[in-house]
Amino acid sequence: MRALKGRFLDQAKKESMLQSPDVASLISVLSQTDYWDQVQNLTDPQQIEHALRQNLISCYIKILSFLSGKPAQFITALLYRFELINLKSIVRAIINQSNPVETSSPFIFSLGRYHIIPIEKALEARDLESLIGLLKHTPFGRSLETGYQQYEAKKSLMALEIALDLGYYSALQKAFDSLSMLDKGSAGKFMSIQYDINNLIWMLRFKEYHNFTPEQIYQYIIPKGWKIKGHNFWKMIESTDIIGVIKDNTIHPYSRILTPDAPSDVSSMIGVELALLRYLYGQSMKIMQGFPLRISSFIGFFIMKEMEIKDIMTILYGKSLDLSQDRIKSHLITFS
Repeated sequence: MRALKGRFLDQAKKESMLQSPDVASLISVLSQTDYWDQVQNLTDPQQIEHALRQNLISCYIKILSFLSGKPAQFITALLYRFELINLKSIVRAIINQSNPVETSSPFIFSLGRYHIIPIEKALEARDLESLIGLLKHTPFGRSLETGYQQYEAKKSLMALEIALDLGYYSALQKAFDSLSMLDKGSAGKFMSIQYDINNLIWMLRFKEYHNFTPEQIYQYIIPKGWKIKGHNFWKMIESTDIIGVIKDNTIHPYSRILTPDAPSDVSSMIGVELALLRYLYGQSMKIMQGFPLRISSFIGFFIMKEMEIKDIMTILYGKSLDLSQDRIKSHLITFS
C-alpha cells in the first residue's frame, strides 16, 4: 500500500503537465511516471484514458494478491465496476447495430482472472437476447434482463444502463455487508458519502436533462446514502432547485461545499460535480492518513488514484483545446 501510494504524482509533476506547451510535451512528462508502460506510443485521448484506467486496474489486482476472504470479495466487487463498463460498451454497440468486436474490443478493460463475463463470446453477440442468454448465470444476468425489459418498454438505453448500475451497487453493498464490524465501522460512512455524491449528481442530471418526475428519480437512486435520504431526499427531488433545498435545510457537509463562496463555480452542473469530487478526494486523503490495514484505506486509495487520472485527462483535453493554464487548473480535483 505504501509503495502504490508513493507512485502518486507529486505537485511538481502536475505543475509540469500543466505548463506543458502541447499534448506531446505532456506525454513526455508521463514518461517519468508509473503510467508510462500503459501510455507510451499512444496519441489518441480516448486510448490514453483507457490506458490510464488500465493502470488503476493493475493496482486493484496487485492489492488483491495480498487479500483473502471477505476483504478480497469486497475489493473484487469494487473491481467489477470495470466489468460493468465493459458490458455497457458491448450493449451500446449492439443497440447501435455496430460490430462489438470492432467498436468495443479496443476499449475493453482487462481484468485478468477476475473477469466474470466471457468477454470474447460477449463481443460476438449480435443482439441483446443472445447476450442475455450468454450472461444468464453471471452476476450481471438479472440486472441485464431487467434492463432489457425496460429498454423494450421505453426504448431508452439510459434505462437499461441504470438497471445495470443499480444491479452493480446492490452486489457491492451485499459484499460490504459481509465484512467484519471493524471494517464496516471504518468504511461505512465513506461508502455512504460516495452513494450521496452519486445520487446527487444523478438527481441533478435527471431533472436538468431528462425532466424526470420524483417517482421516476426514486426508482433510480442508490439506497444506503448518508445525508441524501429520507425526508431530505423527497424535499430535494420534489423541488425545482435541489441545491437550494440543500442550502435552505443546512444539509451538511453539502450545504457548505455547494455555496457561492466555494472554490468551484456551483452555478453550473460541472461546477457542482467538481465541488463534490474535490470533497470526496479530501475525505480519501484523510482516510489514507489513518490506520492502513482497513478496507477504508483501500477505498481511499482507489478514489485518489481515479481522481488523479481524471486530472491528467482534464489537462490533456485542455491542452488539445489550447485552453489557458488558469482555465485548466480551475477544473482540476487534486491540484493544491
